[in-house]
Amino acid sequence: MTAADMTGQEKDLVPEPHLLTGYFLAICCVIGPLFLGYLAPNRVADVLMPLDDKSVVGFVLPNPVGDSNVKIQKLKNALVDKQKALAGKQAGLEKSEASGTASDKQKDDARAAVEAAQTAEAAAKAEVEKAEESRNADLTIAQSKQISDTLTARYNYAATSGVLYLVSAATLLFGGWIVFRRNRILFFVGLTLCLVLAGWVTKAPTAYANAGQTFLKALLDKADQNVGLFGPLFETYRNGASFKVSDAIKLIIDINTFVGLVAVGVALLAFAVLCSPAEKLSLSSLEDRKSNLQRMVALSSAILVVATFASKVVMDWPLSLVVAPQAEALKPLANALTSHLGMTGTIALFAATAPALAGWYLDVRRYRLTPAFQKQDADKLEFGIPAAVTSILAILGPALTSPVFATFKTIAEMLAGGKGGA
Repeated sequence: MTAADMTGQEKDLVPEPHLLTGYFLAICCVIGPLFLGYLAPNRVADVLMPLDDKSVVGFVLPNPVGDSNVKIQKLKNALVDKQKALAGKQAGLEKSEASGTASDKQKDDARAAVEAAQTAEAAAKAEVEKAEESRNADLTIAQSKQISDTLTARYNYAATSGVLYLVSAATLLFGGWIVFRRNRILFFVGLTLCLVLAGWVTKAPTAYANAGQTFLKALLDKADQNVGLFGPLFETYRNGASFKVSDAIKLIIDINTFVGLVAVGVALLAFAVLCSPAEKLSLSSLEDRKSNLQRMVALSSAILVVATFASKVVMDWPLSLVVAPQAEALKPLANALTSHLGMTGTIALFAATAPALAGWYLDVRRYRLTPAFQKQDADKLEFGIPAAVTSILAILGPALTSPVFATFKTIAEMLAGGKGGA
């Protein structure tokens, strides 16, 4: 039965939409993520870590030439020690041979000691000669690793940025289509506000941005200023613009942040539209809203997952440029920054999805009270277990991408292993 087939009495039985509740939930789809996923976590982080965009870490960059010199000097010092030991053994042998009281066994032991010292001295001398001969090869290998690590990070971030642009474009188009279909004025006004807010948030200082600047740009500045970073063998690249990225990376990060925020803003508008109460209820319209909600959850999650992964890539970048001990020391900071972004992304996505689903369920409940509702419609208006699990995983996606869950997994495996051993 359609609305046109209803009698006047049947139409009176159709419940009116809960406008106040519905539009309140629609507003929550926009305000909730901004407050819970952005303002509140960043405010707490700002209070706890007021870095003020200043570097508080001194970076130790690899020095292949210095490392090679230190290695050879150690070998030379060892050679000197072996030579001194040989001289001592030879003096002992001469003393025993000159002495008339020394036994044949004592003389044999002294000769054996001299021979052992000569062997050790010859081995130490060979090590020094080998190190001297392989100095250029060792420097080339060490410098190649530095250049490889630097370029690998750039390629990885470029690839991740491309995926971010693709997912953002898909979200912008699909979310914009949902909003445009409902209200064209809302689409243009909302898109304008998204562009303005995205630009403001991109430039606004946050604890995450400050720490990222401290961690990444400060190191890249130092790397750019260190003319000896790649050693004398790569004279062309010593001051080459192709290796100077401290300013370029900030621009790229700002562009990626802006693109992602615009797409997320349009997604929030789409959630608000899908949440707002419908004037006319039908099975097809409710099914369409359910499908669009699932698609928007998946697309929004994809943006946040890619953004979290991009954060991990860009925060791992400095770790490949410093010496290994400092990389280990700074790794928890890099993981904490990425985890902060992943967790806030999950909070924001949940804050947008929960009101949208609540608004949809309100309309489903209204539809169930209409004469058009049939029993066979009930299953079509429910989230099945596969769809529910998929949606939950999508909402948790940004947090699951962050390193904090890798830590939880490790702890769980350790506990499980302990219980199994017990």
